[in-house]
Amino acid sequence: MLFPHHHPGGGQAGRTAPRSSPPVTQATSGFSLIELLLSVSLLAILLIVLTSFTDAAHRAWRDGQNRTETFQSARTTLELMSREITPAVVDTRTQFVIAQGSLLGTRGALNVAPNSPAVLWMAPLGANGDMRCVGYYLYRDEARKFHRLKRIFIAPTLPPKGNATVGDPSPYFPKSVNLTNPRDPSLRTSPINADWFTQNWNAKAFDEEDPTNQDVVVSTAADGVVAFWIQPLDLLGNPIPTVKDDPNHPGSELLYNSAAYFQAATTTKFDNGKSFSYLSQTEQTMKGNRVPAAVDITVVTLDSATLDRGLTLPVQTNVYETRVLNVEKSVNRFEEDLRALGIYTARTFTTRAKLINGN
Repeated sequence: MLFPHHHPGGGQAGRTAPRSSPPVTQATSGFSLIELLLSVSLLAILLIVLTSFTDAAHRAWRDGQNRTETFQSARTTLELMSREITPAVVDTRTQFVIAQGSLLGTRGALNVAPNSPAVLWMAPLGANGDMRCVGYYLYRDEARKFHRLKRIFIAPTLPPKGNATVGDPSPYFPKSVNLTNPRDPSLRTSPINADWFTQNWNAKAFDEEDPTNQDVVVSTAADGVVAFWIQPLDLLGNPIPTVKDDPNHPGSELLYNSAAYFQAATTTKFDNGKSFSYLSQTEQTMKGNRVPAAVDITVVTLDSATLDRGLTLPVQTNVYETRVLNVEKSVNRFEEDLRALGIYTARTFTTRAKLINGN
């Protein structure tokens, strides 16, 4: 016989105890004002740190871009000038001249940078080794904030017109032959001036914005060039003194002139300790008729961002010691003037070009 099973508490089998309700708890409170202020402060600090890192990265990128821009501008300038000046030639009927840039201003060139030089020479740069007139000078238009190294390039003939195969003679190309008057004095290179190059040049020749001007090709060799020096060197590597103020060449304003009366040492200095001497003009004295053995070309460049600030830049400085240009001191003086205006991004570049016909 089966008996019903009783639980110890006297309850019947299968009956469950009633469930109790969960305890009532107090609602969770929000952030306090102090905690909120601390959170905002930490967030602000993190944002400031992040912004400073971002600004630093942006400045580094911008400075890198500026350095690249000025480097490319200088490299283009120096490579082009070196390539074209290396084959420069002279003889009794041609000339190599370094003059004050103002010389071109008197012939119609606009906005020539004060105290800057101009260099003019002849070189076989044509398709078949034909001679061309080449020159460089510094252009500076403060109103439009243009600072450029300009290049002059003149061929002996103009481009052919219509169905013609040969162009007319260029009115601006230096003349070395006159079939009707072989003794034409205008063909002679002068020991004191550069008229052989510039006697027929005028404002029209330098008007590069005139689309009809095919007589002279004036173009921009590089932008951002704010100062420019060119130093001729003799065979022993010494700077050549200027013709200007030389007592044997009274009235000359040139810095170098291949047609001056001079003598250059070849291997050792002269007895007076010099390696280059100007000579007095006598019936027996011969013109030097030599290009420099080498030239040092120096440019100072600024990036476009600095130039766009609209500052009026200082005038180029030229420091001479006993009629010899001291390029290093000239550059230092100019850079000091730039720093006085708060400009610290100037870059100076120098290259030495050896002239094939100067040795």
